[in-house]
Amino acid sequence: MVDPPMSMYTLIWHADALREAWPAIFHLDYISDISFFPESGYLFLPFTNLGSVASNSIALYFSWFIFYSVWQVSIGMDLPRKFRRTKLNDGSPAPTKYDTVFHSTVRGGLCVVMGKIVWGRPKSVSLKQMEDNDFELRDLALYMGAHALASVLSIYVSAYACFSSKAVHLSLISFLLVITVHRGAKRYTYYSTMMYGRMIRKQFAEQMSLSAKSKKTN
Repeated sequence: MVDPPMSMYTLIWHADALREAWPAIFHLDYISDISFFPESGYLFLPFTNLGSVASNSIALYFSWFIFYSVWQVSIGMDLPRKFRRTKLNDGSPAPTKYDTVFHSTVRGGLCVVMGKIVWGRPKSVSLKQMEDNDFELRDLALYMGAHALASVLSIYVSAYACFSSKAVHLSLISFLLVITVHRGAKRYTYYSTMMYGRMIRKQFAEQMSLSAKSKKTN
C-alpha cells in the first residue's frame, strides 16, 4: 500500500540523487519531460492520446476493468455462491470456492445500502443475498461503475496533486502509512485475541458436550 507511492516519490522528487548514486542503473533524464495530461487537454477517451501520466494510467485501469468485468460476469459471480449454478457431473451444485473482492465488499453491508437507496429492494432480500453470497448483476454494474468513477477521479485529483507538489505527495504517503499501521494493528489484534478466543471457546464447547454425553451414558 505504501511502497508504490514511496517509489514514485523517490523517482519524481529525488531523481538527481538516484542518478548520482547509481548512474549506470537509473537513467532518469526524461523525468522533466513527463507531462501529466496529454497536449490535447484534460478530457480524453480511454486508450487515446497515450504518452502522458493520466492517459496511460486510465488506459491501464480500463484494461483491467474490461477483463475483470468479463471475468466476473462469466465466472466470478458464481464462484462464492452458497448454492452455485455450476453443476457437477452428477447434477449437484459445484462446491463453493474463491471469494472475490466484490463479494467481500458488498457482503459487508453495501448490498443493503444499494438495495434500499438505488433499487428499492426489500432489506430481507438483500440480507438473503448476503447470506447466500448470491448478488444481482445490477449490483455488480453499480459497484464497477462507482469503482471506475472513483479511480478516474483519483487520477485527476490526488495523482495530479502528488505530481505537482512534493508536500502533497509526502502528506499522502504519511496518511497512507498511518492507515496501514492502524489496519495492521487491528488485524494483528484479531488474530491474537478474537480468532484464537473463538477457537478456544469452540474447543471448550465440544469438550463440555462430550463430557455431558459421557455422564449420561454412565
